Amino acid sequence: MLKKWPQLLSLLMCLIIIVLMIGCSTAAQTTAGITTPASSAAITAATPAPTTQTTPALATQSVGNESPEAILTNPPSTTPVTVGPNQQMIVDMFGRRLVVAKPINRVLCTGPVEATLVYLIAPDKLTALAAKFNGDPPLVPEQYANLPMIGAWYGAQVGNYETFLSYKPDIILEGKLENLPDRQVKFGSVPVVGDDTGSDLLLHFSSCITFIGKILEAQDQAADLNAYYAEAMQYVTKVVSQIPENEKVRVYYCEGLEGLNTDPVSSFHNNLIAFCGGKNVAENVASLPGAGMSQVSMENILLWDPDMIILGRATPVGLYQTIMSDSTWGQLRAVQNKQVFVRPDNPISIFDGPPGPAQILGMYWMVHTLYPERTTDLDLNAKFKEFYSKFFHYDLTDDEAAYLLANPE
Repeated sequence: MLKKWPQLLSLLMCLIIIVLMIGCSTAAQTTAGITTPASSAAITAATPAPTTQTTPALATQSVGNESPEAILTNPPSTTPVTVGPNQQMIVDMFGRRLVVAKPINRVLCTGPVEATLVYLIAPDKLTALAAKFNGDPPLVPEQYANLPMIGAWYGAQVGNYETFLSYKPDIILEGKLENLPDRQVKFGSVPVVGDDTGSDLLLHFSSCITFIGKILEAQDQAADLNAYYAEAMQYVTKVVSQIPENEKVRVYYCEGLEGLNTDPVSSFHNNLIAFCGGKNVAENVASLPGAGMSQVSMENILLWDPDMIILGRATPVGLYQTIMSDSTWGQLRAVQNKQVFVRPDNPISIFDGPPGPAQILGMYWMVHTLYPERTTDLDLNAKFKEFYSKFFHYDLTDDEAAYLLANPE
C-alpha cells in the first residue's frame, strides 16, 4: 500500500492543476471591468474611412466615384451603404435616404413644378427643361431660354427615359410618391429624389423651397424666396380678412379655345381666386382629374353672370378681343364693366398651368386685380420687377413690366 502513495500523490497533483487551469480560464471570460488591449480590427476601425450607414427605405450601393445604383426595397433595407469622398447621403421629402453626388451639379425633373423650383433657386443646375418657357421671346436670360427641352410626365405629356439618361444627370427630381418605385427602376443608376410637389402647394411651398435650396447648396436663394413668399401670404391674408362675404368678387375662370372650359371650386388649378378673396362662380361643375378644364356652356356663364373674367390656360391670343366685342359675351356685367383680365404667363404662368411656385408672385397680382381699391398701398410694378430680378433672373424694363400688367389691345 505504501508503495502506491507516490503514484496517488502524482495523480492528485495533476487533478489540482487541471482544476486551477479551468478556473482561470472561466475567470478570464467572465470577469467584468477589465480593459483589454485594442484588437487590430478595432484599431483599423478607428482610422478615417468612407462612412458606412444603413438605409431604411432605399438601399444604395457605391460604384467607385460614380453615381450609386439605387434600388427601392420593400420591406425597408438594412444594407450597409458606403458614402465615398465625392458622394453624400441625403434624405428626400418622403423620408428616403439616398447616396448622391457631392456637389449636385446636373438636375433633371419629371414635371414642370419641380423644374420651376430648380429654376427659381439654382438655375445653373437645371440641365434641361421639362416644359418650354412661355413668351416670344420669353423673359429669361438667353442661356436659360436656350436650354434643351426634353419634356416630362404631366398632363397628356409623356417623357422619354432614354432621353433623360442621355443628359447624364446627377439626380432626377420626382414630385409624387406613388411614381418613385417605377421611376427608380427605369432610371437605373441615377438617384430619383422625392420632392413633394404632387398636391396643392399654394400654402405649402416653404418646405419644398427649403429642401431644394439645401440639396443644391443654394440656401441663401431659397431663404430669399421663402421671405418673399411669407410677405406675400401675410399681405394677402390681411387684405382678405377685411372683405365682407357679400362684397367678394365673383369670378369666372375662362379656359379653352372658346372660353367654355373652367375649373370648379374644388380644383387646385384656380386656388388663387379663393385665397385672394374671390368667389369662383363654377360651384356646381364636376371637377376633372389631372389637367382639369371642365366643359361648360355659354348658358351656364350667362346664368352665373360673373363680376370678373380671368383668361387662363389654352386660351388663344385673340379670345380677349372676341369676348370684349361679342354680343353674347357682352351681356355679362364683367364685359360691360371691362373686368376681363389675362393672367401674366411670361416666362411661366403666375396663376396655373400648372399651379406652381410662380403663384407666389401671382398672389400679389390676383389680390390687386380683384380689389384695386383695397390695395392702393401695393406697388405691383415694383413687386413684379423684384420677383423677376431675384427669381426669374431677368431685369424687366418699364415697357416689359407694363406689358405684363396690361390686357392685350
